[in-house]
Amino acid sequence: MEPKYTVRQAAEMTGVKSYVLRYWEDELDLQIQRNELGHRYYTRYDIQLFMNIKELKKRGLQLRAIKELIPQIAHTAPGSGTSKIKLLETGEEVPEFEFEAAEQQESAAANENPFVWVENHKILEFQAILERLIAQEMQSKNEEEERCRSLDLAIRRQQMARREAAAAAADKKNRKKHRNT
Repeated sequence: MEPKYTVRQAAEMTGVKSYVLRYWEDELDLQIQRNELGHRYYTRYDIQLFMNIKELKKRGLQLRAIKELIPQIAHTAPGSGTSKIKLLETGEEVPEFEFEAAEQQESAAANENPFVWVENHKILEFQAILERLIAQEMQSKNEEEERCRSLDLAIRRQQMARREAAAAAADKKNRKKHRNT
């Protein structure tokens, strides 16, 4: 039987506040299971999904974009023990969430069905494309920010030069006035 985690446990495991997990659930239309009392419980699949969402947010994606990616990140229904693909490498050590059994099932299924391998390969290819696009966008934003800083500095220099010229003209005018009187 797959372990079930409370909201507090899920928050501790993902490093995301519990109210944020609930917000993501609402905004991304995630189907989180509930017990007989109506309380949320999370599976390892849900925890990994939240880790992927957290990583995408860290990479600069908005929830609207993530919502469109959810089918690629999680192409099985929550809680179904079949395929639990760890799509994004978060760089965090999460030994509890290593899905070796699922990976073995997938590789066995790939031997039986080459379409599984093709589908997984397409997902990984999509991830690589997405990461390149995010990197390009971040670089573009950094370049735009640097251009704006440079432009701002040039404007400030121009304004300073105008103030100095106006002050010099006013000083010259005052000197002439004092000489004439």
